[in-house]
Amino acid sequence: MKKSSLLTLLLWLFCFLTSCFHISEKASNTDDFYSRKSGWDPARIPFLKPYEAVKVGAPRSWFLNLDGADGDTGFQNIKKAVVVDSVIFIYSTNSILHGIDIKETWHIIVPVKHIEKGFSDHRDYVNYLNKLGIQKEPHLYDIEAIADYFENHDTIDWNAISTVN
Repeated sequence: MKKSSLLTLLLWLFCFLTSCFHISEKASNTDDFYSRKSGWDPARIPFLKPYEAVKVGAPRSWFLNLDGADGDTGFQNIKKAVVVDSVIFIYSTNSILHGIDIKETWHIIVPVKHIEKGFSDHRDYVNYLNKLGIQKEPHLYDIEAIADYFENHDTIDWNAISTVN
């Protein structure tokens, strides 16, 4: 009789715990894209779905894939970035833009509008910001500071990074 009672108790406990886990998982509205950690290799930083920076290559640098809306499929050596009002802003060095090696690039990505624009001239970048109605150039954060923040938090709160830097 004691074995069956113990077995019943264990079964009840198992059911209770699994239902609690299921409820807490459903209560989270965070898309896995924004919270999924990469493990040991490669490191990742989620910007706006589906855009993420991934640390690859030798020497390891931050790389971002693009959909090709502006003719490019991606770029490497991301140094700084930020997400503001559903727009991704990125600065990279020694990268490729339209198939050409470029010393510095600035990128603006607006996923909901399928915009992926890269610039080799800072003045052109600022002019495009103004065309989008963005009067003040956003402050970009060091990519390693963003990676450190994400490593220590469940998701990236782009407004909270400023308190870390």
